Amino acid sequence: MLGLKTATNDEWIAVAAQNLDQILIDHAHCEKKAAANGMAMISRYPDREMLVRAMIELIKEETEHFEFIYEEIRRRDLTLTRDRGDRYVQELSKHINKNEPLRMLDFLLTAALIEARSCERFSLLSKCDDVPADLRKLYHDLMASEAGHYRAFTDIAREFFPKEQVKARLEELLDIEAEIVRGLPNEATMHG
Repeated sequence: MLGLKTATNDEWIAVAAQNLDQILIDHAHCEKKAAANGMAMISRYPDREMLVRAMIELIKEETEHFEFIYEEIRRRDLTLTRDRGDRYVQELSKHINKNEPLRMLDFLLTAALIEARSCERFSLLSKCDDVPADLRKLYHDLMASEAGHYRAFTDIAREFFPKEQVKARLEELLDIEAEIVRGLPNEATMHG
């Protein structure tokens, strides 16, 4: 899916389906951080009009998704807890170049990969019979949005960098992302 080089293993979906409350809370944090990442991109690159406009739209959408998930959490009489962090994103972020302009390219492409992995996980949740029908529908609806975010980040990258450079770096990061996913412990988190 979206170029990912390794699929989520079956154990993750089993853990996720048995711990949907934790998945919902972690998902809320993911949506919140995605919106914050959009703001950070604007702060880093305020002179890139195409990027700024795309991030404004992304922030609106991610904030709306956060609201949907937060309302689902409240509907289930759960409480949003503190964010425990995201090992997947932390590991992926270690591979972001420290120097511009490659740093910008890596920020865009790692954001794209996070969206791609979320899309894949939403697809799995939307098809899992152990997930209640209302949540399956919610995850199905969110899946297309995540794919759109993946495309937005890669389109922005191709706007500011040569297509071959984007393709080559994306391939490198896809290999890194696959290794990270293979090493994850199947926790009840969206990227666990």
